[in-house]
Amino acid sequence: MSQISPLQRIAIIPARDKPQAINLAPQIAAWLRQREVQPVTEAELRDGHGADALVALGGDGLMMRMAHTFPSIPLVGINFGKVGFLAMVERAGWQNLLEHLIAREFRVSEGPTLAAILRRDGAASDAGWAINDVVVRSGMQMVDVELYVDGKYVNTYPGDGMIVASPQGSTAYCMAAGGPILAAGVRGFAVTPISAHSPIRSTLVVPEESTIELVIANDHESALIVDGVPVAALQAGDLVSVRRGEHRFRLIVTQEMNFYEAFRSKFNYLIRPDAVPSLGHEREQS
Repeated sequence: MSQISPLQRIAIIPARDKPQAINLAPQIAAWLRQREVQPVTEAELRDGHGADALVALGGDGLMMRMAHTFPSIPLVGINFGKVGFLAMVERAGWQNLLEHLIAREFRVSEGPTLAAILRRDGAASDAGWAINDVVVRSGMQMVDVELYVDGKYVNTYPGDGMIVASPQGSTAYCMAAGGPILAAGVRGFAVTPISAHSPIRSTLVVPEESTIELVIANDHESALIVDGVPVAALQAGDLVSVRRGEHRFRLIVTQEMNFYEAFRSKFNYLIRPDAVPSLGHEREQS
């Protein structure tokens, strides 16, 4: 049986605003060179140098920026932020993570992205693509948003807007707005109203192949926001169309990473903090 060759080139990208991450990057680079693995910088990636994997030293924001910039490279995050749900490895575990990467002891989990199109007065413009969410957000007054799924009218939601979230984005703004958590592998998108001025405010989870359309039905101020970045001011009659994007969010996952444990610990989601699972902790690792 032929042996799996180790990774040869690993990009190490520290967050520019986190001194601890910047200081750790050269230590990791030296550690990799000692093991005959070539570290790659962000500048080298931008110059066209390839990498087998990308390690982001920061938080979820850096991971999203790297995934947008280098969508073909699988990535993993070492958390230097506050929550870091996507960046599931804490800084003390960097060496263990790198050992797994070098030995190719990981899998790549591929999640869908979202592509947004803005249609106004018969003209369509590309609004970009999102890893987490596409959001219509009101200004100081409520905005009326008509929701259509695959051309079928669902409802009109008066409120602060609407979120369309991918599975990996469901733990971000979607969750904060009361939407569901979509576990990795769920083939769907969560459509969540933001502070709807109605007792009818349930989230819809629609198939990944759906076309989701949001129509601005009044003339109050609102904006189209893609992965936290405002891309357009909206006006009455505008239609935002959201579909599955052509890119995939490629996340490196090792055997030690546990989505549900991360969810409990990072969001303090502990109903009974002293509870001991009756099936045993080792079952979670299997």
